[in-house]
Amino acid sequence: MTWHVWRSLADWLGMLRGTGGYRGLVVIHAAALRAAAGSLTDRLAAALGDGGVCVAPAEYRADLVGACSRLLSPSAIEELLGTEAGYVVLLVPKLLRPNLVAAAAETVRAGGVVALVAPPLHEWRPGGEATIGAYKRYIIGRLGAARSIFWADLDFGTVYASKVPGCCARRPPGPGGYKPSTPMPRRLLEAAATLEQAQRLDEIVGFLRGRGRSVFIVGDRGRGKSGLMALTAAYLIHSHMVGFVSVTAPSVWNVQSFFKVLDEALDRLGVRHWSVRRHGVVVGVAGPWFHVRYHTPDQATPGPYMFIDEAAALGPSRLRALAARSPRVIASTTIHGYEGSGRVLAHIAENVLPEPLLRVELQTPVRYPPGDPLEEWLYETFMLRAEEPPTPSEAKPDAVTVRAIDRLALAEDYETLRHIYAILVTAHYRNEPDDLALMLDAPHHRLYVAEAGGSVVAAADVAEEGPSTPWEHRILYDKLADASTTYTGTRGWRVVRIAVHPQLQRRGIGSRLLSAVEDEARREGADWLGAIYGRSGVTRFWLRNGFLPVYVSPLPSRATGEHNIGVAKGLTRAGTVLVEKAACGLLERLLWGLPSLYRSLDPQVASVLLEGAPELSLCRPMPEVSPLQLARLRRAAGGQAEPESALDAMAAALQELALLHGGLWLLDDEERLAATARVLQGRTPRELRHLIPQGSLRQALYRLAALLLCYAQPSSA
Repeated sequence: MTWHVWRSLADWLGMLRGTGGYRGLVVIHAAALRAAAGSLTDRLAAALGDGGVCVAPAEYRADLVGACSRLLSPSAIEELLGTEAGYVVLLVPKLLRPNLVAAAAETVRAGGVVALVAPPLHEWRPGGEATIGAYKRYIIGRLGAARSIFWADLDFGTVYASKVPGCCARRPPGPGGYKPSTPMPRRLLEAAATLEQAQRLDEIVGFLRGRGRSVFIVGDRGRGKSGLMALTAAYLIHSHMVGFVSVTAPSVWNVQSFFKVLDEALDRLGVRHWSVRRHGVVVGVAGPWFHVRYHTPDQATPGPYMFIDEAAALGPSRLRALAARSPRVIASTTIHGYEGSGRVLAHIAENVLPEPLLRVELQTPVRYPPGDPLEEWLYETFMLRAEEPPTPSEAKPDAVTVRAIDRLALAEDYETLRHIYAILVTAHYRNEPDDLALMLDAPHHRLYVAEAGGSVVAAADVAEEGPSTPWEHRILYDKLADASTTYTGTRGWRVVRIAVHPQLQRRGIGSRLLSAVEDEARREGADWLGAIYGRSGVTRFWLRNGFLPVYVSPLPSRATGEHNIGVAKGLTRAGTVLVEKAACGLLERLLWGLPSLYRSLDPQVASVLLEGAPELSLCRPMPEVSPLQLARLRRAAGGQAEPESALDAMAAALQELALLHGGLWLLDDEERLAATARVLQGRTPRELRHLIPQGSLRQALYRLAALLLCYAQPSSA
C-alpha cells in the first residue's frame, strides 16, 4: 500500500509544478516516523532539487543525515528566518507548534512545499498529551479546507486529500521600464525583485536625499522588506554617502536576506566588496571605503546610518535608544508572520522613531506568487490577518449576556472562532499562532464571551492556576505565593486576555464580562482572580473593578517597553488575605524602589498604582516623625521654605509616615502625579516639563507638605 501513496505524491508534485510557482502542503501519517521522513525527504529532493531543510527532535535527526541540506531542532525557529528553502520537512512525533509551521512555511520559495510527518491519525495529538483535543479537531478541519495539499496515511495506503489550485500563478511585474524620480543607477533598479520594491526604493532615496531622518518599512513576511533595506544600503554605498554602517536585529539570522541582497546589488553596481563570516554565518559586507556590519542590539555601534530589521521585536525602549545613537535610521518590521499579529507593536515602533519619518508598506510577495494557496491557508488557519470584526448594533451592559464557550464545538465553528479571535487580536499588542492553540486546547483554560443582539462583543480567555499547575503556566500564582508562606495552597483564575469590540469600548461591557467571570470563579471555589498585562493604560479598568496592584516587573517588557503589571482580587478569606499581603508588599517596594529600581516606571503609571494600593497604615504601624522633619514640614507648608529645600523631609515622610492613602488621594490627579514623580521618584523639573507645568508642581508640593503635616505623629523624644 505504501507504493500507492508515493505514486500519488509524485503525481501531485507534478501537478503542483504545473501551477507556475504556487506552493503546497504535504501531510504524511505513519507509525514508523523515521522511515517515513527519510523516504519523503528523498522524494522531495528528487522532485524539487537540493536545498531542503529538515526539522526534527534530537533523537530523530541522526536518521535524516544526508537527506537534507540542513538539520534543525524544533526550538531553532529563528534559524529559519532570513533563509529560503525548496522544501521544509517537519517531523512532529508529539506537539505540533503553530509557530513552527508558520515559520517553516514562510521560508519556502515558489513551487516548494512544507511537509509534516506525524503519527497515525488516530494516535496523533498535535496539541500534546494533556489537552482536550480541540486543537486536533481544528487542524483536521483546516487541512480539509486547504486548496493545495497532499494528505495521506502511509500505513493504510489512504490518500485523504490531493488538491492543487485550478489556475496558474502570475508573477508580479518586475522593475523593467520604471523611470525613477531621483538619480538612480539603472543596474540598481534592476536588482529590485518587483516593480513595487523599485518604486519604494525610489521614494526612500528621494526622502534620504532631502531632510528625512527615519524610514519605516512594514509588510507581511516574504514581501522583501530586508531586500529593500539592502538596496537602500547599496545606493548609499555606491553614492559614497556612508563609510561604516551598523546593522542590527534580534538575531543574526534575521539579517541573512539583507546581506544576500546587498551582495547581489553591489555585484550589479560593480562595487568591489567581500563578505565577512563568523562560524559560517554572514555578519558583514566590506569594501575599499565602507563596512556594513551586524551587531547585537546591545552592542550596536553608532554611525551616520543605522539599519534595524524586525524593529518591533526589539521593544520600544531599546528601539528608542538605538535611534538616538544615529542621525538617520532605516527600520523594518513584520506586521503578520510566524510571530503573529504585530500591528500594535508596529504602531508603537513607528511612534518611537524620530521625525521626519517616511512610512512605506510592501504588499507584493517576492518569494512566491501573489495569491499563493499555502500562504492563504497559513494566514487563515492561524488568523494572522484577523481584522476588526463588523461593528454590531448598539450594545448596553444590561443587555449583554455572558456565557462559557464549549471549545470542542468552537473548533468546528470557524466563523465564530475567527470573530472571537479578531476581538482579542485588535486589543492586544501581539497574538502568536501558539496562542490560538493554547486558547483552544489547554486543559486549564476557559473561554467566555459577552453577546448582544446575537453577536459576540467581548471575549475573555481565563487560565486556572494553583500548586498542581505545571510551573510554566503558573504566571500569577508564583507572584502571589512569594508574598506569603501561609497561603501557598490557594488556587485562582488568571485572565490571560480580555477584550471588547473596539467600537464598543468604555460602555461597561468589559466590566460586565469580568464580573460574570468573577462570579463563575467564586462558584468554582477559586480563592482569587487576577491578571498580568503589559499595557499600563488599562490599569484603571482593573482598579475600578476592585482589583489591587500586586506586582510590577523590575524591568520593562521587551515587547511593549513598559513594565508588566499584575493585579488581583480576593474571592475567599484566604485569597483576600493573600492578595492584601501581596499588595502591601508591592506598595513597600514602590515606596522604597521608585527612586532606584522603578525609576524607569512612567510617573503616570506609578501615580495610578499608588492611588489603587491599600492604605499603608493597614500594612504596617504608623511610624513617628522626628522633630527635625516636623519643623521642615511646617516651614514648607507655611511657604517659609522653597519646596525644593523640603523635598528630603517630604520624601522621608511619604516613605516613613505611610501617608500614601491618607494624603495622596486627597490631591487631584495632577498634584498626585507631581508628588509621585518629583518626591518619590526624584525626577527633575526638566524631566517633568512635558507632564506638569512648573506652577502646578510648586503648588502640589506645598499642598503635599500641608497634608503630611496633618498626619505627622511627632515622636516623644
